[in-house]
Amino acid sequence: MATERIYQTDQYAVANDAVIIEVQEKDGFDVISCDSSVFFPEGGGQPSDTGTVASNKGIFEVTHVFDESLESDVWHLTDAPAGTFQVGDSVTLTIDFDYRFSNMQRHLGEHMLSGAVYSLFDGANKGFHMGEEYITVDIDLGGRMFTDEELDLAERTVNEAIWADLPVTVTWFDDYESSLSLPARKQMPHEGRVSVVTVGDEDDPFDRIACCGTHPSRSSEVGLLAIYKCEPNKGMNRIYFDCGSMAKDKLSADSHILGEIAKKHSCSPADLPGRLEIEEANTAELKAQLTSMKGYIKDTEEQKIEAGLESAGTDYFVYSSDLLDVDDLLKLGFNVINKHAGLFLVMAHPAVNTCLLLSSDEDRKCGNIVKEFASKYGGRGGGRPDNARAVFENSRDMQDFIKAVTE
Repeated sequence: MATERIYQTDQYAVANDAVIIEVQEKDGFDVISCDSSVFFPEGGGQPSDTGTVASNKGIFEVTHVFDESLESDVWHLTDAPAGTFQVGDSVTLTIDFDYRFSNMQRHLGEHMLSGAVYSLFDGANKGFHMGEEYITVDIDLGGRMFTDEELDLAERTVNEAIWADLPVTVTWFDDYESSLSLPARKQMPHEGRVSVVTVGDEDDPFDRIACCGTHPSRSSEVGLLAIYKCEPNKGMNRIYFDCGSMAKDKLSADSHILGEIAKKHSCSPADLPGRLEIEEANTAELKAQLTSMKGYIKDTEEQKIEAGLESAGTDYFVYSSDLLDVDDLLKLGFNVINKHAGLFLVMAHPAVNTCLLLSSDEDRKCGNIVKEFASKYGGRGGGRPDNARAVFENSRDMQDFIKAVTE
């Protein structure tokens, strides 16, 4: 005898007394099936319920619930060590109803959003996923993408239907052929019993589709639906959204973050876009000024190096500066060695304890030098024959490294 599925007739039932009819083992834990259960097994895109199983042997967590079909047993994966339960044991099964109700809100919200985009834009739902942070649904519009105005209309249409407190009914059929007597948005042929969920009036529903999940009995229990974003995915529209308490918590958190950002910019959230545009323009101007200043610094520092080379009288030269970042310092070094055949240039950046080696002499292998010497002075790095980079913990180690390679 298959498990009696209490959630199919009473989705608000929280607990039931049952008798274990079979016990299996998985990864050292008991997996039990019972003669009846309030637990919803994973299916139809909805996660399984979680909760507890209690008996005279203790109270244990039910971490996952699954089945093979709507006519099969319902299996409860527990954290009870293998051998804890026996066939015939009396137990009490209790679900985490807050989690169940959140899933009910989210699942019905998905139905209503899919129904809205179908009726408004002839969009076909090609799959959805109920994740921990949001729900996604992939809508096929024949290759085109939703406009912002269309997404706003879909969201508003669904919320108006939610707040209209429409009835939600589930009709069961013994087989797929019988279910065709109740026209649905999407037919999903399969063997065995079929449940069809109708939102709104039976004769003129807001949405109707076959589904094995759990749903509230009134649309108003969904609370609200919020669309977060929409992006292309395999030629379709992937809509990110959520419903009920999950959506409310996300919107509240986002509103708080927006308020904090607006406060830092000394404006209201409504004025933030304009303020950011002004600051972006100011930033672009500052970047242009910085680029010009860096160019001036590189020209000035290059002249200093050239002057130093004339008086040094050696085939190597050590230069130190933190006026430029390391990458700009490297570009400066290339400018210098390209003008001087056989030059070995050592460039130190004291602010970040980084040393650059550059050479226009093919016999000097900068990368090999770093590999041979850097680790002896607590450094690390590498590079190519014409240039290499070494980073040190402190300036003393960097100076010892420079002394070693120049000697």
